[in-house]
Amino acid sequence: MDHPPLKSELRKSLLAKRNGLRPEEITQRSSEIFLRWRNRFSLRQVAWLHLFQSIPRKNEVQTHFFADYLEARHARIKIVVPVMDAIHKKLRHALIENDIVMETNRFGVPEPRMPVRWVYPMLLDMVLVPLLGFDERGNRLGYGGGYYDRFLHNIRPQCLKIGLAFELSHLDAIPVHAHDVPLDFVVTEAAVYRCNPNLSI
Repeated sequence: MDHPPLKSELRKSLLAKRNGLRPEEITQRSSEIFLRWRNRFSLRQVAWLHLFQSIPRKNEVQTHFFADYLEARHARIKIVVPVMDAIHKKLRHALIENDIVMETNRFGVPEPRMPVRWVYPMLLDMVLVPLLGFDERGNRLGYGGGYYDRFLHNIRPQCLKIGLAFELSHLDAIPVHAHDVPLDFVVTEAAVYRCNPNLSI
């Protein structure tokens, strides 16, 4: 069951906590999250990786660590980034290529300048997911727009869904909707949480 008032209060509380982090704390914790991800997950079977672009004003986990590592050590992996389609309330997915220029949209989200090559979600092998809050069952609290909820319904069951968050986002339980898609793992600066017991990795 969904509980909109409770979710709204949780969002306010978590945003306030995250906004209390100093810039150097965000950078340090983001680096630790990256290292935990790098050391835990093999990329041998990953050809297409979906990577969100951090929103600085929202103090999100900094994903440039991931992008730099992939470009330097795993150039064969195609990096795909989300592009907001505010009219249809959904995400589109753009391939990052060498000549891509990033711009900030009206919501403060970095996105590639058009034109781009679009990618079908069914091609993806791993998705790194932003979040405001999470519990150890993989339930995720986002910003409330439903963009990632709709997106995650359209990927293959074999695609690995990994949330990236600061440990302060860890909650005992999050109210869920019947159509929510749980994450397989969540990585924080403190731990890697295995949320899907059916995975063998």
